Amino acid sequence: MNISSGEAMEIAQSFLDVVYPRTKADEILAYYGYYTVMTTKDGEHYGMLSVNGSSRDVWYHTWHGSFISEVDEH
Repeated sequence: MNISSGEAMEIAQSFLDVVYPRTKADEILAYYGYYTVMTTKDGEHYGMLSVNGSSRDVWYHTWHGSFISEVDEH
């Protein structure tokens, strides 16, 4: 990828500041060619977005619907 995870976090937060004010970029996961960033609002899980590792394009994952809960299967 052409950008680091730190750069992806900055890109994600810049996007959030404009499109989803008061939300924060939180946990980041690297995948082949892109990063996925979990977002929070008021300290609670809010959603997720992805940042393309080459083009820097951002897409918000609206198709997941509202967050209900997280299951830890370990």
